Amino acid sequence: MQSQTCCNCVDPKILAPALIRWALGLLFLFGGIGKLMNLSGFVNGYLLPAFDKTFLPGGLVAAYGYALPFVEVLLGVLLILGLCRTCALLLSGVTLISLAFGQILLQQHATVANIFVYILMTAIALWMGEHDRWTLDGCCLSRKCNKADAA
Repeated sequence: MQSQTCCNCVDPKILAPALIRWALGLLFLFGGIGKLMNLSGFVNGYLLPAFDKTFLPGGLVAAYGYALPFVEVLLGVLLILGLCRTCALLLSGVTLISLAFGQILLQQHATVANIFVYILMTAIALWMGEHDRWTLDGCCLSRKCNKADAA
């Protein structure tokens, strides 16, 4: 039997959840940064007019719009770094569901379908959590890999 080293962190089971997490993290990080660059324009120029004909109160839509970019940036950073991995993925899924709800109200079915792909990616990353070693919570170069090597 060959002795395993930390190089087993290039195993596809270990890389797959990290790649999904990094992709979602980039999506959230740069989506949030783009909104923050023109926050007032995002809320007043896009969200409020778009949701004006829905049953959602304007104040709720505005509050959501002002909070969303900060949530997206935070989730993006957490996902990319692998900090609070499970919580970050769960909150990402909830955020994506809230975005899908808004797009359903706007009858943007193609956008809803795209969001559901991201929700599926989030669920897969959660499901594969035991294999996700490329995180700062349990970095491959520290305790998780050493525990795996000892087994």
